[in-house]
Amino acid sequence: MDGEGDLYAQVSARILSTVPMSAPVVVAVVGGGASGCLATAQLARSVAVTGRRFTILLVEPDGVGEGLAYLTRDPRHRLNVPAAKMSAFDDDPQHFLRWLRRHVAVDFPAGGFAPRQFYADYLRHTLEETLRAASGVLCERVFARATDVRRHGRRLRLTLDDGTSHPVDGVVLALGHGAATTSWAPPALARSPRFVADPWRADSQPRVPAGSDVLLVGSGLTMADMAQRWSRAGVRLHVASRHGLLPLPHVLDPAPPLAAPELPDGPLSLAQARRLVFDHIRAAGGDWRRAVDAMRPVTAELWARLDPAARSSFVATTMRRWDQVRHRVDPAIHAWLEQRRTEGSLVVHAAQVVDACDTAAGVEVSLSDGSRVLAAAVVNCTGAGAGVRTSHDPLVMNLLAAGLATPDALDLGFATEASGRLVAADGPRPAIWAIGPLRRGELWESTAIPEIRGQAAALARAVVAALPGPRVVRRVRDPYGLPLTASPQAAGRYVAGLGRILRVRSGAETLVAEAVAADPRFALGQAVLALLGAEWGADVDVETALRDAQRHAGRADERERRFIEVVAARIREPGGAGSAAALLSYIQAYPEDALAVSIAVPTIAFSGATEIPAEAWALVEGLAAVYRDDWWYRGLLAFTRQEQERWDEAAELAALALAVEPTAGHAVHAKTHVHYETGDHEAGLAWLDAWISTCGSDSSQRAHFSWHAALHELALGDDDAIRARFSAQLSPPAVSGVRALIDSASLLWRGLAAGAWTSVELGPVLETVPGALLVDPPTPFVGLHSAVALAAAGDCRRLAQLRRSAAARSSAVFTDTVAPLADALMHLLHGDPDRATDALIALPGVERLGGSAAQREIVEDTTIYCAIQANRPDIAQSLLQTRLDRRCSPRDVHRRAQLLTGHQTGRPSPTD
Repeated sequence: MDGEGDLYAQVSARILSTVPMSAPVVVAVVGGGASGCLATAQLARSVAVTGRRFTILLVEPDGVGEGLAYLTRDPRHRLNVPAAKMSAFDDDPQHFLRWLRRHVAVDFPAGGFAPRQFYADYLRHTLEETLRAASGVLCERVFARATDVRRHGRRLRLTLDDGTSHPVDGVVLALGHGAATTSWAPPALARSPRFVADPWRADSQPRVPAGSDVLLVGSGLTMADMAQRWSRAGVRLHVASRHGLLPLPHVLDPAPPLAAPELPDGPLSLAQARRLVFDHIRAAGGDWRRAVDAMRPVTAELWARLDPAARSSFVATTMRRWDQVRHRVDPAIHAWLEQRRTEGSLVVHAAQVVDACDTAAGVEVSLSDGSRVLAAAVVNCTGAGAGVRTSHDPLVMNLLAAGLATPDALDLGFATEASGRLVAADGPRPAIWAIGPLRRGELWESTAIPEIRGQAAALARAVVAALPGPRVVRRVRDPYGLPLTASPQAAGRYVAGLGRILRVRSGAETLVAEAVAADPRFALGQAVLALLGAEWGADVDVETALRDAQRHAGRADERERRFIEVVAARIREPGGAGSAAALLSYIQAYPEDALAVSIAVPTIAFSGATEIPAEAWALVEGLAAVYRDDWWYRGLLAFTRQEQERWDEAAELAALALAVEPTAGHAVHAKTHVHYETGDHEAGLAWLDAWISTCGSDSSQRAHFSWHAALHELALGDDDAIRARFSAQLSPPAVSGVRALIDSASLLWRGLAAGAWTSVELGPVLETVPGALLVDPPTPFVGLHSAVALAAAGDCRRLAQLRRSAAARSSAVFTDTVAPLADALMHLLHGDPDRATDALIALPGVERLGGSAAQREIVEDTTIYCAIQANRPDIAQSLLQTRLDRRCSPRDVHRRAQLLTGHQTGRPSPTD
């Protein structure tokens, strides 16, 4: 056995506590910006796998997801990091990019810089989805501002500005950036109504008429945003900062990533740290962007090696230059700034504000370079600069006063442990953690999403481990959170087998059998074994497995018992309305059971629970909130979209699924149908052949994918390739049973109908198909293929048996469609293709036969064939033209041309 099953089980297994707590643990997350959203999401994730009850109070008076960074709704304000690097989760790097492509633009480039307003939307959406999926976690929004935290016995008490308070077990401080500092502003400027002290939260803005000047104090990323906001025709912008350094751009086509440098042992001086950075830039061939980006994994360690004096010196002498090369902007924004600078509508001053005088015409500001600017508005773009000691935030002040927090050595934030837990002035450590900018003094790089998401994951684990909880009784869950009543070893093998079922890969029955062998009382495993024997043709004693499942059902939980009942009904009443209703009712109660959904939706793997395509589509689409961005669900939705002829959406969903899981059978199936239905035969054949020989080499439905490849060859007119493929991939004993009927026999008939060969020999194929399946098929879809195969074999006796069996069924699809189809084919075999043609043209309910449009198309193939046999070329021409209007096919173009010129493509009938 290879290691794939074990690895899948390790990754997918989750833990469920079966011992309830008397009361949930309560954690307050103070702040709803990026840091707060990521901390809350990771807390929910960490708690969910423990099975504990947890309440998270998300304390934020304003919009969740916004904070200072993403508050803007101006589409010109862009992220300063490419979309591919902005995922909320370290373990899913493409998460944000996928979200953008789903909600904003399907072709959003990985290296593109998204408007910041979308990132706020993304954070909210991600948090909502994470909370929905987190069993046992309740998140309550608190629309207030936290003002104090005090010890309260063994707990803490959080006080809010609305006068209320909450007892909590822990607090996470996600306060974001502090208020913008205005200590640099002369008193006259600070008092002026033309001074915008906080550009993001200003209640009103000064009027700036055409011909005026605006002074932006500070030249970093805030300035870039404010320059776009305040720039307009006839207004000149002035930028003043001590160094006069504008933000630098990212490169449009970055070089491959560079490895981080190795740090020497022991403490480092600032000079040594600088030398290490410059040496790394030289090693990168002078590409400073590449070198600086490569420093990211070791920046926190490098910072920790510096003593307090070296850190202080860095802040005083090097910080601004480091921030400029480290925090870069969208190249388009940099180009815009430089264009304004060249035009003269943006003037940069390497100077500080030294004085100001408020006049009727504006604020006259004197700069240290000797220049004066008469400004209609002065905008503070210096960013957050106040330390915690001088903070005016009541919560920060009260934490320091109570000794629950201490400033870091540089007064940039709080002193913290490695997990982010606050260092108290005295007494035991409080159950208070900090995340984001509050940890900048300890980590230096603590404001960007890649660093914050890592902090959030580590903090969440630390919080869950530190806070009180009951003894946990461990029980394994499947990949979608459903608990399994089995030993850990048995559950692990089952989860691996389920992974193969959902991927439509072979070997599932072996893994499930191993699970049952490890725990013979594993009732759910026995039921799934029976199901695989009945519907996948697995080598299983179906009746024995089902009997064992029912015998041990008393040990199972309610969900597992209901699933066993569904399997029993499906095996005892295949295709029956009662079994279908039981399955759909079960899914309504347990929508997260991906196996049950797979059984219910008619695709490549199972026959489904409905004969009406729209019902299956509604079932899949209704599960979007349950599965969200899951690769398996995307593949299933992609198959639905192609059935709805929404080709572009199907292709996009399939690509997203395959990017995560290249063996995802439903996604491959959907992509295959898109190629076929859009007439992209050459590309579809090349892609499918490559997949079959690599990722799909162990697909449980490999024959069906080979059939799809043969359809491309049939459409292209490559008859030799079809024969070779049938011989190598679709002929017995490589294919047998129902697969031989639906794929192999149907291909032989379609080749005959299309003129690829003049006769067929179905005997060897039909010998592998159980006789009862041919004359008493379990579903209308199998009945369709039985009728065609028996007609192709010239077997009038068994075709008549099939007709009688279908006519006696309670299903309208059998009586109204399968039985008349058998009648039509009987006419053909009796030498009356004219009557057969009329019967096929009038045949109702073909779309309700099940399967895909490509499979049901065999009825159209048969009608064209009969019309040609009946010398009715007008009907054949019309049907071929209708098909060509749907998609291109070189063979059909050629056949229609022959009919138009009188060169009919009729062939002897199967009985000749």
